[in-house]
Amino acid sequence: MDITRRAVVGGVMGAGATVLAAGCTPHPQAVSTRRTGSPVTRENSAAGTPHWRAGKASGTRQADDLTQQVKAFASTTSAAHGERIAFHVATAVRQDYTVTVHRMGYYRGAGARLMSTSPRLRGTPQPPPFEDSRTGAVRCDWPASWSMEVPPHWTSGLYTASFTTADGYRTSVPFVVRDATRQSEFLVVLPFTTYQAYNLYPMDGVHGRSLYYGYLPSAHAAAVHEKAPDGEVYPVRVVPKKTYVLHYPERSRTVSFQRPYSGDGTPKVFDIDLDFIAWAEGQGLDVTYASSLDLHNGTVTPAHHKALMFSGHDEYWSVPMRRAAEKAVAGGTGMALFAANNVYWKVRIDDGPAGFPVMTCYKTDPDPVADPTGPTTMWRSTAPHGADAEQGLLGNQYNGIVKGSAPLVVTEPAHWFWAGTGLTAGQRIEGLVRGEADGMMTGMPRPAAAEHVLLSASPFHYGAHKRPVQNTSLYRAASGAWVFDAGTFGWTAALGGGRGLQDPRIQHATGNLVRRLRA
Repeated sequence: MDITRRAVVGGVMGAGATVLAAGCTPHPQAVSTRRTGSPVTRENSAAGTPHWRAGKASGTRQADDLTQQVKAFASTTSAAHGERIAFHVATAVRQDYTVTVHRMGYYRGAGARLMSTSPRLRGTPQPPPFEDSRTGAVRCDWPASWSMEVPPHWTSGLYTASFTTADGYRTSVPFVVRDATRQSEFLVVLPFTTYQAYNLYPMDGVHGRSLYYGYLPSAHAAAVHEKAPDGEVYPVRVVPKKTYVLHYPERSRTVSFQRPYSGDGTPKVFDIDLDFIAWAEGQGLDVTYASSLDLHNGTVTPAHHKALMFSGHDEYWSVPMRRAAEKAVAGGTGMALFAANNVYWKVRIDDGPAGFPVMTCYKTDPDPVADPTGPTTMWRSTAPHGADAEQGLLGNQYNGIVKGSAPLVVTEPAHWFWAGTGLTAGQRIEGLVRGEADGMMTGMPRPAAAEHVLLSASPFHYGAHKRPVQNTSLYRAASGAWVFDAGTFGWTAALGGGRGLQDPRIQHATGNLVRRLRA
């Protein structure tokens, strides 16, 4: 069936779907006649809504991986104007659902904007996930259910498609709208490889696998059935009889993009990216967006921008991703990373059976594939003497998980980065070092820098007896490009993420950085 002409769910036509060749009806707020300012500034002048997520505020309930009330995944991580993106949808029982598409941004503090709403569509159950016994990869061989063509007036950005069933359950699927025709000042790269690495779908206590964990086989399960509104009885996956146990050896070595995200559909560490996007668009930065797979595939051209901005936790990098970043910096394109533990695991990305990407990382196990680029393990372990350590590119590298939080301790207050903040040497910014941290490691390669400065030196607790030091790093490459590494998960929250960590000094310092990157 040609899904570019009709919206279909599980082989059943959705009511009214045949009249929508473009996929969906634009929301009345989706079209603006304003022509002044940058596209991002114009976009964020529109009215927003904070209620895209499942929960009480949106009048919906979170779908889960036990009952799987509604689950969905996209055919791609990004699409350009005029390209079509398909969604593969399953519902636990036969019932209708609708799709609302939101764009993430500032929108006067609302954080998102409703762009379109689908017609009422018909959902059906789909087969359980297929599990690869060799690699542990989980994939869902579900047909494409509904598709949409990206309208030409949609501003490049991070979007979410939210699927809401008639009985009020909701799940979300993130994707990027690219705009390669516009050479924005800054290209924001979103970490879809890391999203998928953390994805434990199905998080049911039995079958789920990520590159981190799987479930112990001792977690027994019992089949559960639910009576549908039309009287039929459908199997609803499995529910463990005992408390499930996550186990590192049970992890997958390969993960597929052909599956939903676990839980309510929002990836782990997603809020780090949302915090950055809200700040950047609220500041009116001239940005366009890409996914990490675009960097891998060469879909975007870093040299067309003044800097690459990595908004979140971007831990899983392929060789093409790293070479693209290195080439960009060597050519004079700046780079700024606003979290920590980036470029840590080296991965291999291939096409799966249905054309969906599959990502492999054997981590601490021997990689059985004789890849000429080396094994899929830590970048710092792939070459003798740590020659490929991430510090050579970033100026810093991962050195620990932060127990609780710690203050960021300022160094080099006379540097232009801290100018106008009023901060002094040794001053503490409480709670800023959190999640994971980076620091300068002796014995590892340093970047070939004309100037390299550590802007913080913050001791933190990592385990019972470890007390490493977090650093925020900034260097200027021989090409003149600036490379910044925040070195903490707390940086974007301090930019104004609404979690009580906003700090005007960090906001001002980041503004100083943006001006240098722009220059």
